[in-house]
Amino acid sequence: MIPNAFRLAFMAFLIVASPLSTGQAQTSLAWQDAEDLRRTSASLIRLMYRPADRDLQQKASEKLARVQSLWNNNLARAFQEAAPDQAAIVSLAIADYTDAVLAWDAAKAASAHASLRTGMLHGAFERTVDLLASGQFDTASQWLNIREYARTSRDTGASIAMREALAGRLSADQARDVIEAELLGVYAGELRHAIAEARADLARDYKIQLAGTLSRTQGLHHLLAGNIAQRLGPDLANAIASIMNGLAVPSDTASLDAKLSQLDELLATYAPTNLPKDELERRVRLLSRFMNMVPVEYEKGVRDGEITIPFEYFEARLFRDRAQMLYGDLGHDLSQRSPESLERLGAILSEMQNQIDRKGPSDHIRNLATEGQDVIASVYGNDTTESGYQAALLLLPDLFDEILLVAQAGDWAEAELKRLEAYAFFDPDIEQRLVPRSPTLALKLESGFWEGSATEPGLGKLIADQGSVEALKITIGRMKQQTAEAGNILDTQLSSAGAFIQSLAILLREGLEAVLILACMIGALKSNGVPAGGRNGWRLPILTGISLALAGSFLLWVAVGKLFAMSTLQRELLEGATALIAAAVLFYVTHWIFRKAYVGNWIAEIKQKTAIAANTENRTGERFLGWITLFSLAFLVVFREGFETVLFYEALLIDAPLLPVLGGLVTGAALALLAAFVILGMEARLPVTAFFRVTGGLLALLCIMLVGSGIRGMQTAALMPATPVTWFPDAAWLQLYLGLYPVAETLIAQGLLAAILLISLAIPAWWHLQVQKTLL
Repeated sequence: MIPNAFRLAFMAFLIVASPLSTGQAQTSLAWQDAEDLRRTSASLIRLMYRPADRDLQQKASEKLARVQSLWNNNLARAFQEAAPDQAAIVSLAIADYTDAVLAWDAAKAASAHASLRTGMLHGAFERTVDLLASGQFDTASQWLNIREYARTSRDTGASIAMREALAGRLSADQARDVIEAELLGVYAGELRHAIAEARADLARDYKIQLAGTLSRTQGLHHLLAGNIAQRLGPDLANAIASIMNGLAVPSDTASLDAKLSQLDELLATYAPTNLPKDELERRVRLLSRFMNMVPVEYEKGVRDGEITIPFEYFEARLFRDRAQMLYGDLGHDLSQRSPESLERLGAILSEMQNQIDRKGPSDHIRNLATEGQDVIASVYGNDTTESGYQAALLLLPDLFDEILLVAQAGDWAEAELKRLEAYAFFDPDIEQRLVPRSPTLALKLESGFWEGSATEPGLGKLIADQGSVEALKITIGRMKQQTAEAGNILDTQLSSAGAFIQSLAILLREGLEAVLILACMIGALKSNGVPAGGRNGWRLPILTGISLALAGSFLLWVAVGKLFAMSTLQRELLEGATALIAAAVLFYVTHWIFRKAYVGNWIAEIKQKTAIAANTENRTGERFLGWITLFSLAFLVVFREGFETVLFYEALLIDAPLLPVLGGLVTGAALALLAAFVILGMEARLPVTAFFRVTGGLLALLCIMLVGSGIRGMQTAALMPATPVTWFPDAAWLQLYLGLYPVAETLIAQGLLAAILLISLAIPAWWHLQVQKTLL
């Protein structure tokens, strides 16, 4: 085996001696090739997860040739001129990568891939800083494109600083200081993330991924080694370097885990730069947010020591790891303010990790999170531990960036997980507050997380299709803009008039549908001679259904807040399922009304049967079926909207004045009742058959609306596919108020239902016509 030092020298000689390096002109950087190289080499490793066969080896050969071509044709010379040491490291990594692919050794290939990536990052970082210091902004801006982006903090500072420097509004020293500080912060966060990933891979016995994360950890440490020595001192820096040099995929799992834990402890107070006040406060809020989210997701994902929902368990681990990263970012500041709090917070996060790995009691994890929140509040104040939509708005842009990054790397499965993670922050934190204020924007954002439209595809569709990364970038840019718009709306204090109008809109939008259904049904029963009271009356089942639905809505609201957690997808499933069941019951009622509308001489027969049913035992089953039908429809149409209405009013009352909200609620209720009285008044004025036709038609439309809303709920619960169409208008008012979405599955279901309803209308109408002809 050739010693590494000799191989490095040999690789450097090859680069210098290569024909590519002839001439004195500085090589222009094709930074897109670096990104292409990263994506291609990563996708080749995923091929190697499977046993080798002829087809796979052919694909691997093509990808390997592409990797070598990308490096040799331009990148090798550019890096040799800019950062010779890193160019030699990358060349060595590509040689190791080639050997690993030819031997079909996925773990070795993953390790080499991480080395070549961190080597390029290191070289690009050094070159960017040097060019900025000498004022060569145009070239520096090209090298800045080879970088990693922040996972838990904004990466806009470097981009803005470069833009300002290119425009001549920022000096070379100022631009260098801003960009260097930001990149160091990003790579420090990536180092902590790599350590956390390595521990997770070790725990799950993912040997291929572990080889890559360990190599990435070492490469990032190499990049940061000088800064670590400056910030922590030579003794700690040497201790860290000693452990880093000993990292390898082990036969002894415990020894590697101990080394990674020791690295976490040694790096706890490391911060590459002092954070500005606003960024410090932002990261404190995010730490509090992630700390708070761990028990929420854990309780959904684990019951009695068993994983019940794997995605929720995954999110609990992910949020704990992100909290650990932010704890590291804040370590230097915490050590200055309160060393005891730094130590205690570190112990809490470690114990959280142990409990999650052991699938321990959820109460223990919640207690740890509460204690962690108390520690944060004791150092930084109570206002920094407040959660809610502000923290979600801070996180979403970063999550969007992560979706794009993993998609660019070809890891579409990870992109889907991150999409669901981002959606969990949008709903309920942002959506519930945004719907009362801007329902159209809320609808656009929600659609953007899923299928989008035919002209503007959403994240769900693009990721499922594994389509164009450029299209994904456009969608993410649009959603970032919409998120910023939502933030501006939510940050604006509501006036009394605005609170009144939004309160009124909530009740009319959410409650009018139920009122119309119940009014039409009661009117039809009254027209058919069904009494209000008594054993066969309609009042008891309908009032019972409404009362239980209202009580159930409030009880579910209390239970979700206090007793158990309901995931975003579970809430969507609840709304979708209740809408579809209500549509089924309403279809039965509508069919019955159509029969009455066109077969008038059956009314006397029904009345006669109703009278007999009141006096004979053998009609008990019929009476019970009628009671259940009325009760279930009343319960479902009210409960479907009740829980969500409570959530919307809760969100509105957070920052809206109370009296205008109550005024809007009362006015909305009055208008809904007025609509009910109008329908019931029609029953007294119209002929019976005409009234049945009007109410039957209205109920048929409402039934079609419920089916659209129900299927849409199933789609946003990730239980049904969604295919956007171009031939139906994408209008927010159609979706909000009529349940008509430009999605093939909902429109097909609604079209089929409409056809069935027309058939159920046509058959009694035809029968009625035949009876009339016979009588004539």
